[in-house]
Amino acid sequence: MSMFEVCAKCGHVGRNNYVEKIFAVRAKDAREAARIARAIPRVKHHHKDAIRYVVEVSEERFLEIWEMNANDPYLHCGSIQEQRRTCGEMAVISELGSYSRDRNESDNGDGFGKRLYDGKKAIRNPRKYFRMYERYTA
Repeated sequence: MSMFEVCAKCGHVGRNNYVEKIFAVRAKDAREAARIARAIPRVKHHHKDAIRYVVEVSEERFLEIWEMNANDPYLHCGSIQEQRRTCGEMAVISELGSYSRDRNESDNGDGFGKRLYDGKKAIRNPRKYFRMYERYTA
């Protein structure tokens, strides 16, 4: 088993924000180390780029990272109130627009982009409307 340093994006610091944390992982190769790190609590599991990098390290560096994480209050918080009390000076990074869809006034949230009308009446849910419309016209 080799020892790896894995830098990952961690969440629970606000919408579209993250904190980079380094984890010490034992694995047979870098791919398995990344898979193990992605399953660690607080890591943004569903992000494609959740794992920033994986580097094989010596035993001294591995133990240093392990000790650093053992003393990190962010990784040991049990609630958001506890996190706010103990982790006020964290370096939070913002990822603007990469995972959330900003809705403008022409987008009605259904994926069509423009508001659709039936005569003068606005269609609130176009997918449902067209599905029902197909039933009655077929």
